[in-house]
Amino acid sequence: MSRQALYRAYRPRSFAEVVGQSRVVLTLREAVRQGRLTHAYLFSGPRGTGKTSIARILAKAVNCENLSPSGDPCLQCASCVALERGNHLDVIEIDAASNRGIDEIRDLREHLGQAPVMGKQRVYIIDEVHMLTEPAFNALLKTLEEPPEHVIFVLATTESHKLPITVLSRCQRYEFQRFRVGEIQERLRQVAMQEKIQMSPEALELLAEFGDGALRDALSLLDQVSSSVGVEITRDHIEDMVGALSPGLLEEIVFALTADDLSILIRAIDRALQEGRDPRQMLRDVARELRNLVVWRQAGPDLFPSYRRDWLARLDGMVPNNILPGVWFEALDILTEGEGRLKGGFPPQLVLELALFKTRQHLLQSDSPNNRVSRADEAGIKVVQPPSSGPSPMSPEPPPVISEKFQQALDFIRRERPSTYALVKEARCRVKGQRLELCFTFPAHLDLMKSGTHHDLLERALKHIYGDEISYTLTTESNDGPTENADVTNREPVVDAVNRSDVAISAREWFGEGIRLIGFE
Repeated sequence: MSRQALYRAYRPRSFAEVVGQSRVVLTLREAVRQGRLTHAYLFSGPRGTGKTSIARILAKAVNCENLSPSGDPCLQCASCVALERGNHLDVIEIDAASNRGIDEIRDLREHLGQAPVMGKQRVYIIDEVHMLTEPAFNALLKTLEEPPEHVIFVLATTESHKLPITVLSRCQRYEFQRFRVGEIQERLRQVAMQEKIQMSPEALELLAEFGDGALRDALSLLDQVSSSVGVEITRDHIEDMVGALSPGLLEEIVFALTADDLSILIRAIDRALQEGRDPRQMLRDVARELRNLVVWRQAGPDLFPSYRRDWLARLDGMVPNNILPGVWFEALDILTEGEGRLKGGFPPQLVLELALFKTRQHLLQSDSPNNRVSRADEAGIKVVQPPSSGPSPMSPEPPPVISEKFQQALDFIRRERPSTYALVKEARCRVKGQRLELCFTFPAHLDLMKSGTHHDLLERALKHIYGDEISYTLTTESNDGPTENADVTNREPVVDAVNRSDVAISAREWFGEGIRLIGFE
């Protein structure tokens, strides 16, 4: 005997079993309980949100012989059992995608006059009703205008905008919403427990996210991965199944989008493709995280579940914080455009690389000093870039031997983890006696470098190359004393006052910390 798919085995059989869609369920249940049913319903919403399932529950309820006081079908009478088995004579399901012509609708109209055989009402469920032809819609419209009293139509569609307004106006409309990630996660947990499927919490969270608001899709993914994995399902199993990026690879790509070294991005893409990751899913993953990063920075962490906050905080520390939201939106547009090109038959790897390279170029150009000045000019603010600092006598260049060894350490780190290499490469390296000092421009980069993974790799690389002959410290330029020339630090008091003003503070927030105001109009 063939095994039943999970999404079919755990399809809700009564209003009480429906997950989510509380407004739809409450209204329909009350209408059934009070006997105030209409002749035509329209269920519209994304796929996998329960439109057909609730249509069947409604058909059960209106024909149930022992309806409960709450409006739920009993699931035990002859009518309920027949509908569960799919052989109820008074409930007719029609797939409009394959029965879309006027002949099928004419045939339906010829049988409308027949009285119910098993129940009280004849219920016609027309799925994907937007697929009907124009003549078929015209024929259906005449039926909806004057239906027999014993007939109820339930029309289901994912694209209600394609329905004629004349059909929409004759139906009682219900909008189905995407499921929340928490709702999908809880349902998956219940199903996994009943099916004795072992899953790690991380795998459960990821599976709920990949459901993309559709519970049916999430259950199908669970069914697929549980059939191929004989042990506990982990995050890696889910990522391999859908071709998604692992957290490490995703972190490297996001970091590489704003790193100066293009080779970091090239290597990260190559690694992902070597691991068999799907280019379309890769673009979706990157776009999703960039969108989340923008929301995180603009609205704060409250909009995200707790298990996502640590991850987004890490990304926030890796990416420059002086890129404007509008620039991010344009970058997202580049990524979505790339995903669209993948449907056009172009080589997937070429489209993926082109989309990510263009995104990186756009982000780096928007963060360049020239761009900051031009945006300041548009705002009517006069700015001047600080003069470049010459080599400080307190910061001698490392001796050749040390430099050569440090390059070996960098090569070691590059092979192990490109994102750590990018962080270390951005820092200034100096030697004071037998102490190596890495000085970071941004405090966020220093904090990221001190995190476990990056710090452990740095320590391992230095020990591998230098042994015990040298120690190291991590610092930022803000802790390293002033690096500007005297003529900059000793400007006139009025200029200093201007740079302490609210306008100056706002300008630095918008255009970066590396600018100083010499006056404003």
